[in-house]
Amino acid sequence: MKKKNIAFLILCGLFAALLSACLFESDDSALSSWLGDQGLPDSYKVQTLSINEMLPVSAQAYAGYTVFSGVERPLLGVQAGLTHDLVFDIAFKDSAFLAEMAGSDSAAAFIALYVLKPFYTSTTFPADSLPYEETLDLKIEWKLDKGKDKKFIDSIAEIPDSTWRSELKDWTADNSADTTYDLSIGTKDSLVKIDLPSALVEDLKQAGVACRLQLRVSAPQAKRVYRFYGTATGYVPVFRMKSVSDTDYKSVPPFRMSEVITYNDTCDGCLLLHGGVLDSLVVEYPSDKILEALSDFYGDAFPFDEGDGYDVRQAVVLAQFTFPRDDSEGISELGLPIQVVVGSFIDSLGTEIRRMEEYKLNRKLVVESGHPNMVFFDGDSLSLQVTYGMRDLINQANSGRNFKMMVRLGYPVLQAKDSTYQNYVTEDGDSSYVFFSHFDYARYDFGTTFSKPATLKLWLATKRGGEE
Repeated sequence: MKKKNIAFLILCGLFAALLSACLFESDDSALSSWLGDQGLPDSYKVQTLSINEMLPVSAQAYAGYTVFSGVERPLLGVQAGLTHDLVFDIAFKDSAFLAEMAGSDSAAAFIALYVLKPFYTSTTFPADSLPYEETLDLKIEWKLDKGKDKKFIDSIAEIPDSTWRSELKDWTADNSADTTYDLSIGTKDSLVKIDLPSALVEDLKQAGVACRLQLRVSAPQAKRVYRFYGTATGYVPVFRMKSVSDTDYKSVPPFRMSEVITYNDTCDGCLLLHGGVLDSLVVEYPSDKILEALSDFYGDAFPFDEGDGYDVRQAVVLAQFTFPRDDSEGISELGLPIQVVVGSFIDSLGTEIRRMEEYKLNRKLVVESGHPNMVFFDGDSLSLQVTYGMRDLINQANSGRNFKMMVRLGYPVLQAKDSTYQNYVTEDGDSSYVFFSHFDYARYDFGTTFSKPATLKLWLATKRGGEE
């Protein structure tokens, strides 16, 4: 029964893919059939229009988040112009141990982290990459708040995680120290154990009966990023303190942690996107060139200003920009193609909102040459579908708006020529992964893409020509 259900899902997916492919094949009968399946009148004509030499009126890059929760898979190190620091929030309320530690000449402390096994054991991760061996120059910063009783610890726990992460954007440490660590990841379940500076230990010895430690670990000169388990996993990072002997340790897991990101390669006017941090580019194209091309194509005036001004004489079934692409200035961590995700800005009751675009597959093209919406892949062009945004722009042309879209770097693509565009289960019950489940913290310069002329292609369903 299970296999029958799976087979049915696969057939449905193939049917949908074939319908989508009809759009790209310019077959009038096939397109009409597709329209009927989409709930559009099959009496509409479906025609294509290409508009060349499209140049943006503006393009601007926006930095993504700088603080992320460390509950699952935080990073430490440097990759593609970004520095990733780890910050731990730790509460101590064992007054007896703290008193014992205060009188110890051999007190010490370290933080232990487990490398993210699913990443390093993935078949996508290069088999010859391990071992990683590097002497890390670490900067350790900390803030130590002292209390008198359990109520103090309870008050710390009441601080919302979102509030804590927001405060980390303006981090000011009470103390800091530099140290080195000989990192060696020889196996895919390695433990990273970082001994902490004596100055921090001395501060802990003066902590009293209860305290809160906010500890920040940075490796600003690292050769790469290292991925670890977070606080909501089965391999929680642990802070350990020694009072007297090597067997007398107190283990305290952080009750929360964060990953704080510093941008090292920002520049005015650059169109840089970094993967994994929700960087975005907003690009705006003039509407007059589009409307003029439509007027020439139909022989009608745009914008349409009768009635409520909403033009329903045509529907944009599909819209796609094709841009020149140059990967030479990009930096890729994993060496895989990376999807480019796009959203369009549309009007909703007088308010501009962003709607993420739905990607329709040109199945034949994908199987032959791969998805056209990827960077770090064969070829020198990038095609992005903007159907929702272009449909809204043309239907409401009298608003005078330009066309505006947003792009981001998405997930790495494992099977660039698989036309399903999603992870799925085969008829045999095996998992087939089209996307890698971990971001590539890549860097991509879109300056070439959005400084050169692009081509806009529209697939239009219209009831002009007497077909009502």
